[in-house]
Amino acid sequence: MGYRVLSRYRSELMGVAMLWVMCFHAIDLDLGVEFLNFLRAAGFGGVDIFILLSAMGLTMSLGRRKQEFGDFMVRRLWRIMPAYLIIMIPYTVFLHFYEAVPWSSVVWNSLLLNYWVRCPGSFNWYICGAMTFYVLTPVFYGLFSKSRSRERTAALWIAVGLALCQLIMQEGYWAYVDVFYRFSTFCLGILLGFYVLQERKVGKKDAVFWAVWLVLGLFYLSRSMAVRTGGEGFRLQLPLCHLFLFTTVPMCLTLCAAFEKLPLNWLRKPLAKVGECSLEIYLFNASIFTEVELLRKFVHFGPSNRLYYLIMFAVNIALGIGFHHAMEKLKIEKRLKKLVSA
Repeated sequence: MGYRVLSRYRSELMGVAMLWVMCFHAIDLDLGVEFLNFLRAAGFGGVDIFILLSAMGLTMSLGRRKQEFGDFMVRRLWRIMPAYLIIMIPYTVFLHFYEAVPWSSVVWNSLLLNYWVRCPGSFNWYICGAMTFYVLTPVFYGLFSKSRSRERTAALWIAVGLALCQLIMQEGYWAYVDVFYRFSTFCLGILLGFYVLQERKVGKKDAVFWAVWLVLGLFYLSRSMAVRTGGEGFRLQLPLCHLFLFTTVPMCLTLCAAFEKLPLNWLRKPLAKVGECSLEIYLFNASIFTEVELLRKFVHFGPSNRLYYLIMFAVNIALGIGFHHAMEKLKIEKRLKKLVSA
């Protein structure tokens, strides 16, 4: 098996990530088993899968053909912004009337600055964060391309990312950790992109490394959940989010091996469809389906709300898939490009 399987099953992996994130956003969903509830609460790890695969895919794109930075970013914007604006603007207008957020929120959300200025009515941070990583990708592609040892380069920047996180947390800027938490995973994604371009195999050394890396992650998890003490002025922060620096690649490779070796076509196809439409599903999930209290005025199914979330997940996914195909059928992206270039 080679690292190319990460590209071959990219849609399926993104489908898994999207479902996991949806479970995380279902904040009061009780699955009845402590371990399953822990997995649900750790669903923010789905974002690390998205960041890893995005960085990998963009590195492959840059490696296959030379692109100017402006052209590279414009293509990313055309992919994301039409769907984002069509959902975000009505939702922010709704928040203006429902929660009295200022009209300026529409502007900040539209400019993708809402995460950084922390405006009232700010849309979910992920689109802003993803665009930040898109801006960084050509720069880091260049750094990794010139490096004699890409593994050492990745290790260096991972260490820098972890140090920056500690600085931000020590100074109390917790509002900005969502992006900085994922910087190290982003660096791993760049490295994997080069592995795919080189058609590198997952040999014995690779398998041993990722197994050890996973064990380190389990050790980190045990320390993260333990009671921590520190000296005055400085206390080492071990946020759970760093766990996914260790687990995301082994988890993705394991899932790919399962897709490759086991008769899972019945599962792969729906996961691939969810992954293909993950942007649109996420946009609905981060807007309409965050209004749980409002929605429960219309639909309520007992204290555990399992049936409620089952129905809401199905509706959320159906809306996202429908919106994705509507955008393609109406050729919204092409029409906007013509309008802008006219």
